[in-house]
Amino acid sequence: MHLDRLVAEPPTERAGSAALHLVSVFGGDQEIGAIAAAISDDQYLHVYANGSEFAGTMGEKPVLYRASLQTPGRKRPVRHIVAVSQSLFKTTLGADGEARRTILYDDTPSFMLYRLAVRFGLPVLPEWAEWFYGELRRREMVEDLVGLNCSPVAVKGNKIRMLRILSQGLRRHQINLPLETGVGESPAASPL
Repeated sequence: MHLDRLVAEPPTERAGSAALHLVSVFGGDQEIGAIAAAISDDQYLHVYANGSEFAGTMGEKPVLYRASLQTPGRKRPVRHIVAVSQSLFKTTLGADGEARRTILYDDTPSFMLYRLAVRFGLPVLPEWAEWFYGELRRREMVEDLVGLNCSPVAVKGNKIRMLRILSQGLRRHQINLPLETGVGESPAASPL
């Protein structure tokens, strides 16, 4: 089988197991069926990625997506399965607003700001992405996770903490709200 994407938290102990949050695998009918059954039964998957080898589970009630890809020159389609843990699945708007931790697939500043804003309903502007990313890193709220073909992180903090960071940035003029303009006026023509 071909492991295409992976998001995992490495084991905290040498003999411990990893928490798998995203597994994307391509293979044949039997291989994908076996992986789907193992994931649904919360069995350990042995993963080889980025030169590391570990075992882990998806946890309770992972969400599974299956697809078939017909490719030229093959009699049978290639099967694809994506398994998503509940921790990653609940990063959508309204799924778990009281969460103290958010698993993200990508660690770019704009993606982090967007996903946290959507999850917690934060009033943000895209221009704040670099500053917000820097603040999260400075406060040691970002934990890098193991990823294959992605750069996943876990962001610690709930909605109240995120709002406090934003309000401090506004009070300290580290981030600003845009100046209001009149109807039909261009921002360059606005009086200061």
